[in-house]
Amino acid sequence: MLEIRQEQQVLVFSGELDRNTVVQFWPFKPLQSLQGNAVFDLAALKHVDTAGLAWLIQVLSQAKAKSLQVTLRGMPAQLHSLAAVSDVLSLLPTES
Repeated sequence: MLEIRQEQQVLVFSGELDRNTVVQFWPFKPLQSLQGNAVFDLAALKHVDTAGLAWLIQVLSQAKAKSLQVTLRGMPAQLHSLAAVSDVLSLLPTES
């Protein structure tokens, strides 16, 4: 199960970001209520697979297309490892 709740300009992700859960969030409607700068808080994600990573990259692309600046906070080690091995880590705008 994947839950995404909005706290002003922050989307808090919890649960599993995988091939079974991302379909319920396509298209990703929460982007419509954000503007300017936003944060995706990923710290509460328990499991991420390659489909979840691909979905996240697609959502970031959609955000960029609507001039929304997204920063990822609390990226789990599993997501970081998947992004590194897939050579897409540079596509993920993480907090410094």
